[in-house]
Amino acid sequence: MISQGDVCIEDNTPLAHKVVRFILFISSFTWAVNPVQDYMGESTPMEKIFTRMIPLLIVAGYCIRQHRERLRRLFLPGLIPVLWYVFVGVIGGFTGIQPMLALWKGAEIMIALMWIVSVCYDAKSTQMEFVAFLRWAEILLGVTVVLAFISPARGFQHSASFIPWMRGYYPIINPNALGFMSVYVMTRLLFLPAKHKIPRMMLVSFTLLCAQSRTSYAVTGVVLLIFVFEGVRSRQFFRVFLAMAFGLFAMCLAIGWMETLVKIFLRGQDAEEFSSLSGRTNYWDFTLSHVKWLGGGLATGARSLIFVSDDVFYKGIVGTHNAFVEALIDAGYVGAIPFIAGMIIFHLKQTFNAFARPSTMNAVFLCFVAICVARCMTSMVMALYSFDFIILMYYFAWQLQKRPAPNQPKSRPKPVVYEKTLHEMGQENAEACCAPLSQNACQLCR
Repeated sequence: MISQGDVCIEDNTPLAHKVVRFILFISSFTWAVNPVQDYMGESTPMEKIFTRMIPLLIVAGYCIRQHRERLRRLFLPGLIPVLWYVFVGVIGGFTGIQPMLALWKGAEIMIALMWIVSVCYDAKSTQMEFVAFLRWAEILLGVTVVLAFISPARGFQHSASFIPWMRGYYPIINPNALGFMSVYVMTRLLFLPAKHKIPRMMLVSFTLLCAQSRTSYAVTGVVLLIFVFEGVRSRQFFRVFLAMAFGLFAMCLAIGWMETLVKIFLRGQDAEEFSSLSGRTNYWDFTLSHVKWLGGGLATGARSLIFVSDDVFYKGIVGTHNAFVEALIDAGYVGAIPFIAGMIIFHLKQTFNAFARPSTMNAVFLCFVAICVARCMTSMVMALYSFDFIILMYYFAWQLQKRPAPNQPKSRPKPVVYEKTLHEMGQENAEACCAPLSQNACQLCR
């Protein structure tokens, strides 16, 4: 259950709806690594057919069968830049290394949009779907911990850690993805009511620490600052005290492990690589010099650079590590600039709403602004179909909902004017006409 002011919204959707939501969630974690050999093959591996294609086709079929009338909302003004980005990215993919892959990647985004516009038709449904999706993410975090303990050889990779009894992180999910997923779930648990919040927060904090994602640590600090600000605004000072105490405890813990923390942030790199964002600016500079007007195709533009430089994009697996650069190389200037501009406009709008129309959900999505900016600067997942991209679409859906301003004064009730019917008017006229006659009759009787 989630809160909207003083009202709680219960997830009372049908079982089929919940099953399809789970299918969409699971499909967003498959097909993460795309070596160039798969692009040049004559057929698609069966694993990708059963883990990505068939599940997404089930989601599309459900949306068409159950919510066909809502699919017209795909053409809302706020979603036009996303549709244009997909269209241009697919068209540009016809000149890429595998046109059908770009076409399928565009279909993935379109199916995700079909789901969003079908289930997020107002503010309440958007909140409910957003929280339900993050609930599955929280369960996945717990599964990750269990799998790591069951199989330590696979569950942990050696790495510096300031946790005394931990000497590695979980590679089952990419460490950055695991870290940002923990930040998403932590934001939901911080701001919105939940059962057994303390143990759940402890689990999420554990996965966040073990992810050892430098950017996730920085974004967590921003989320805590927004949480403190929201507590001061709503005069929940106990919340402010707990947040500040947690921050103080983290600082004291970090002081004793400062040398290890430095190793985590350097991650085996020299000072020159660290100053250039772990060498990622090399990818950005090289990619931006090869951007076309129409791009090289969704998810194939950056991989196609393997034929230009083997050293920068080895085997076509390494991406651009930047969603903005990835969008530019995939859809070109024509397709990516409207998409990026729409994202920036939504960020500015949400920042304004968080201060002008303060509410809990506006504070939650203000945290998402910080998460989205950091995620876009360090990963390409916001430009392609992924878990983070679906969260981005929930954020877009929230921006497109028309919501009344909180504490809006109630309108004065209109006075009710009672209008007499013709029958009532006829009765009054008859009584008026008969009144003199009755008076005369009374006088005669006397």
